[in-house]
Amino acid sequence: VPTASPAKADESDAAAFAKVDKSLISLGFFTPSSRRIKNQKIKSIRFTRTDAGKKVEASVEFHPSPVYGLPITADQDKFLALHHIITNLLRENGTITNPIRFTSADMLRLLDKKRQSGKNYQEIAEWLACMTTTSIISKGVVYKAGEKRFAQDVFHVFERATSVGKEMPDGKIADANYVWLSQWQLENINEKYLLPIDVITYRKVKNHIAKALIPLLQVWLFASQRARRYEKRYDELCEMLCLLYTSPSPRDRT
Repeated sequence: VPTASPAKADESDAAAFAKVDKSLISLGFFTPSSRRIKNQKIKSIRFTRTDAGKKVEASVEFHPSPVYGLPITADQDKFLALHHIITNLLRENGTITNPIRFTSADMLRLLDKKRQSGKNYQEIAEWLACMTTTSIISKGVVYKAGEKRFAQDVFHVFERATSVGKEMPDGKIADANYVWLSQWQLENINEKYLLPIDVITYRKVKNHIAKALIPLLQVWLFASQRARRYEKRYDELCEMLCLLYTSPSPRDRT
């Protein structure tokens, strides 16, 4: 199993970018929160996109695990750290194949977290389970770069994940963490349908909503370069970020 060289997995490099699948990161998959959201059974988001000059209505639903709830900011932190590792593998090997191997110590180093804390290692194991068990129901939202189309299907981000010390599919005990990306994620990565995110700058941001907005704004602002402006309805933004929206009164609208 290919493993990124430790020197390149370290963030001593000033230009430390993680290239992330553009489709997933634009869906609002990660909800800004400091704690697990276990009381919400479904997170639904509506989208309007332009296809051949016509406006098309689309939507996505996230069905969380009853144990771990919706993926939150801390899960996005680890997801970007994983893609920092994947980016190095892609640079070294030219393509990504399953499974992806990484150690918890390498991930904690990228997250700038203590490697002597058992809690931090346990959080990585829970993150792997959360990412594997969350379902995505796409109604024309998930983009499959290999087929160049928006899909209507049920997806997962991780097809399978095995944390260190657990049994592998072949019966051996895992010497590290292993992730099997779902096929659409593999295709999008290998098709270079990616968004670069400066993980060093991202890591300095502490506000959960600001962290959730960083990848979203990069997608939206890049898509609106020609127009040189971008607009999004406030109620739609609240829906994506799971924020309480109060409709303005007639006086507020004037």
